[in-house]
Amino acid sequence: MQLSQLAARLIPKRVKQKDLIIAILVLIIIALLFFGWHYLKTKRNPIDQGVSLPGARYEYIFSIYDSQRLKRPLAVAVSSWGEIVAADSVNHRIAVFDRNGNFVKALGSPGSGAGQFNYPTGLAVSGRKIYVADFYNQRVQVIDFEGKQLGVIPSPRERQQTGAVVMPVAVAVDSRGNIYVSDVSRQRILVFDDSGKFVREFGKAGTGHGELSYVNGISVDDDADGKIYLSNSNNGRIDVYSMEGKFIKTLVGANILTNPKGIAFDGENNRIYTADTFAHRVYGILEDGKVFEEIGNRGMTGGSFNFPTGVTIDSDGRLYVADRENNRIEVYGRD
Repeated sequence: MQLSQLAARLIPKRVKQKDLIIAILVLIIIALLFFGWHYLKTKRNPIDQGVSLPGARYEYIFSIYDSQRLKRPLAVAVSSWGEIVAADSVNHRIAVFDRNGNFVKALGSPGSGAGQFNYPTGLAVSGRKIYVADFYNQRVQVIDFEGKQLGVIPSPRERQQTGAVVMPVAVAVDSRGNIYVSDVSRQRILVFDDSGKFVREFGKAGTGHGELSYVNGISVDDDADGKIYLSNSNNGRIDVYSMEGKFIKTLVGANILTNPKGIAFDGENNRIYTADTFAHRVYGILEDGKVFEEIGNRGMTGGSFNFPTGVTIDSDGRLYVADRENNRIEVYGRD
């Protein structure tokens, strides 16, 4: 039986061609409205489901929530022995928890003196040192796990090269002890060696290739073909630079991201995780820029987010997220 004859039998004779055309147009309009709604909400093509990797998904474990010790945390880091360090930003101090989320101690207090903070926004842990982007004090403060100040970056001497005004938002430390600081006063990245000596700077303000607008996250892969990953937040993208500060490429752009902030490099699997603050989720991204995992959505229950900011991964592969407006740290493990 020919296709035309089969169609004639299946479609009632009373259905006119005009009615079919109208029905098809209505379906097309509904589909377009759905696509538009989905894209405005997620900034993603609803047909594109990304890449699914077996065994790669993170599952929610628990939340660290303490209204007395966490108020709008902006960053999180983990020590090599498992202590969780959070930037308790509005309380102007650093909160330390054990691996199970139990409070251990608070470091620092409001102020501008040694070991004091004025709105800490970024964190990095290297050995027994904590590097804190002490935003309104215009410095990166280096402290130990007892809260004692070990140093200030840039030092008064180094400011002769960096300039007097430095507004640090994010900080990272590589395996060699080099320190990377996002200075939003001039939309640049400052690099210092392990002694705090200024080495170089790269980046400038703008929206073009290699240009920056409020880098809120830095992660460094300093293996043989080392790379620096930046959350170029207001430009809505993740940019990749060489260790010398040369722009290489945009890994993921504004077609997927809205306002990426925290960023972490999973060296074990060569993947990037970033907290997209306005999308209220964390994305897992491959080296070719494909999104293979989406974690969370907007909400207040465990496993959901409300403007997530900081992200880090520990040596066991656990993922930690500073869930800013929910005043907590969310902890995830691989299934």
